[in-house]
Amino acid sequence: MSLKMQAITITGRSNSKIIATLPAEHVYPFIIHRTIQEWTEKENGERTRYSNKLTVTHLYSGGAMGKFKNYEDAFLFVSEIQHYPIWLMPTPELLTAHPDWEGVCEVVTRLKASLAIE
Repeated sequence: MSLKMQAITITGRSNSKIIATLPAEHVYPFIIHRTIQEWTEKENGERTRYSNKLTVTHLYSGGAMGKFKNYEDAFLFVSEIQHYPIWLMPTPELLTAHPDWEGVCEVVTRLKASLAIE
């Protein structure tokens, strides 16, 4: 695992943007990073170390794809879906309007059921 401290932008609830500097790795077109909840806890002094939990976020839209218990599961998830052209869409609106949306959602849902913790 080669997570390095990086500043990343994530779309939070209600489309708010969160800019966080935390351990992360780019696996195009996604980024695997420590959870925002743990980052917030560290920023507030409530936590001193990160756990093994990781989040996968789509680089272009900033939308989180899921949380995983370890790097291996997160990387396997990304490696199974990263080849779909739909991920080149830069916004949530374009993602959901893409003709492959339904099929890719089925693949993502199946993978999350076996690999993700949330």
